[in-house]
Amino acid sequence: MRSSINAFALIFALALMPGLALAAEPGEGDEMETKGKTDRPWADGVSEENQAQALEFFKEGTALLKDAFFTRAVESYKKALEYWDHPAIHFNVAKALMNLDQPVEAYKHLQSSMKYGGAPLDEEQIDQVKRYTKLLYDGELADLYVECKEPEAKVSLNGVEIFVGPGSWTGLVRADKHTIVATKQGFQTEQVQQTLDRGKKTEIMLTMTPLEQVTKYYRAMEVWKPWVVVGSGALGLIAGGIFTWQASDNFAAYDKAIEVCNSDSALAILNDLPPETGENDTGGRIRACFPSNSVKSKKSNAELFQTLSIVSYVAGGATLATGLVLLYVNREKPVLVDVPVEEEPIEEPVTFIPYFGPDGGGVSATMRF
Repeated sequence: MRSSINAFALIFALALMPGLALAAEPGEGDEMETKGKTDRPWADGVSEENQAQALEFFKEGTALLKDAFFTRAVESYKKALEYWDHPAIHFNVAKALMNLDQPVEAYKHLQSSMKYGGAPLDEEQIDQVKRYTKLLYDGELADLYVECKEPEAKVSLNGVEIFVGPGSWTGLVRADKHTIVATKQGFQTEQVQQTLDRGKKTEIMLTMTPLEQVTKYYRAMEVWKPWVVVGSGALGLIAGGIFTWQASDNFAAYDKAIEVCNSDSALAILNDLPPETGENDTGGRIRACFPSNSVKSKKSNAELFQTLSIVSYVAGGATLATGLVLLYVNREKPVLVDVPVEEEPIEEPVTFIPYFGPDGGGVSATMRF
């Protein structure tokens, strides 16, 4: 309620004000009285050539300001300041900046216009500077102090680096939501989002935390599960080896049994040479083995073990490969502890900005939704 009453009072006061004059041109008549003599400290060390160049840009800027070309007017005034740091130039550029809704820069130029106690501005202009510096500060601005003691930490304000720690930064900013971030390799990024109070000073202390203190490790599953799969695959391969040995042993036993059977059941070849030859047939014996069921079973067993060995190799190999993949997937992975960002609710105020035109002044209201 207090802010609303002050705002309405300001609107009525400005509505009754006469046209707001611009500062007079810098020149020979802008002396100030110092200890009984005239003095122009703002002209010390400024050559006549630079003064003349600044005056040209000043006139150009003033003409643009009267025609409400505020952006171009600011450009001309800033060129004039490059040649001559004169209070009158600061006074006029501040008015142009307020029309462009740039309260921070406008406030700084208003302060610069008072560098020599108000001279060479007239009393009305000095009064304007005092009232509008207060209006801008109380209604739109805030002082911000940021400190970070961590060496080599880079601190930024709204994405713009302001200093490298250890150190601090003090500045005038718009009373709005700002993001302050501190970063350093091997440390948790520190981020603060805060809406600053208008007309007040806010202090923000940034503390950096090493990653090892905010990092925990996790696995996709319990440690033993992939090892069970690996072990199962290894057992399958071992079983395949045993079955291969059993198959080889049974094939060897079968071959031996057939050899014995053939030896025992061999039939003699009869002497079928004609008698008149007077020779005997030395042909030998015919193998006529008919293996028993026990001999046949050795071959069956050998073939069964051979099949089992192939199945075991395939299944064991596939299982082992799966287990190795699971071991890789289940390795420890770091994850940062979820640290919430400091954030305040965004205030939704109605703000007021002084407005200056060639025919008068007023206030513009900004409502944030």
